[in-house]
Amino acid sequence: MGVGASTNLLEKIMKLNVYSVVDLIQLARPYLVKAKGVAYYAMSKAALDQMMRALAIDLIGEGVRVNGVSPGVVSTKFAENMTLSKDIAKQFYENFASKPGSLPCGKVAQASDIANVIAFLADRSQSSYI
Repeated sequence: MGVGASTNLLEKIMKLNVYSVVDLIQLARPYLVKAKGVAYYAMSKAALDQMMRALAIDLIGEGVRVNGVSPGVVSTKFAENMTLSKDIAKQFYENFASKPGSLPCGKVAQASDIANVIAFLADRSQSSYI
């Protein structure tokens, strides 16, 4: 059931393992405690992490290295593009910046920080073991 499998199989697996749970959550929602959250966003990120792990195993035998980069909070226009106003987006980043202990490096990352990590991973002479 690796990357060589058909997309029809992928669709069946996603319906069973993911969509069925989403359907159940939507049915149960009226009975759950109302709370704001990021369940779908977090779920999508977890799916990406697992996909990278599975692809790494599936493709390493063919000489293809797969790495995922999960940078955390990066100062970009992401929040604005997600329909937040400029002021709310600014507050979003300022909130994280005011709590350096909640960030891996103690600060909000810049796009160039992440670009450097990706460039490192793409350079086999620097990252051949990763």
